[in-house]
Amino acid sequence: MVKRFLREAALFAGCAVLTGVVGLILLDRFIMPRLVRAGQRVEVPDIVNLTPEDAGRALSQRGLRLKLQPARWDTSIAEGRMVQQNPLAHSHVKINRTVYAVPSRGVRLYEVPDLREKSLRQAQLWIAQAGLAMGDTLEDASETVEEGLIISQDPRPGQQVQIGTPIAVTISNGPPGEMFPMPDLVGKTLENARVALEEAGLLVRDIRYEFSTQHLLNVVIRHVPVTGEDVKQGTRVRLVVSKL
Repeated sequence: MVKRFLREAALFAGCAVLTGVVGLILLDRFIMPRLVRAGQRVEVPDIVNLTPEDAGRALSQRGLRLKLQPARWDTSIAEGRMVQQNPLAHSHVKINRTVYAVPSRGVRLYEVPDLREKSLRQAQLWIAQAGLAMGDTLEDASETVEEGLIISQDPRPGQQVQIGTPIAVTISNGPPGEMFPMPDLVGKTLENARVALEEAGLLVRDIRYEFSTQHLLNVVIRHVPVTGEDVKQGTRVRLVVSKL
């Protein structure tokens, strides 16, 4: 009976020792490294302007994870590359942390509306609604397009362009008439320029003022159409006049 008790005690002790040894091995090889790593802090790499594959690889090398957020438009970062990250680059975080990144959708493009045979006022409204800008307004004769309506435009209708792109239009000033060179108004006072236009059968389309240190007040700096360009009676002229 005593011998049996001693054998069982020895077996129990052996099992206990073995269990302790196994526990120490597990603690040393698996549990402690994880506990140590859980508190370890690493520097977040800069993943802006990287592809998702490169960003994921750079983060993985630091023991971090990548999670992509909804993409957004951006004018400086190519489509598909990272445009923003959180946490920021060079900050220090615990290992296994997730880094959230926003991919770029690239430059947002807008479709140029068809402005042909529309009035200038209509064109201005359409251009503003499309996120674009009004460019130069020229005039030309047309036998088919009613006076005051747009003959052509640049860029062309349907073209994809960036926000704020100026759209130049050419407006019909009626059927062709006798053409003559645009008189030179540069250097004339605004009053004298008006007189010269009236004598030539031309009209003032609008007047724009610009600061100038090279001209006296209310002197024509330039005009559209420019000097020597073919015009006809009734053509509207834009005057750019100096202000101090």
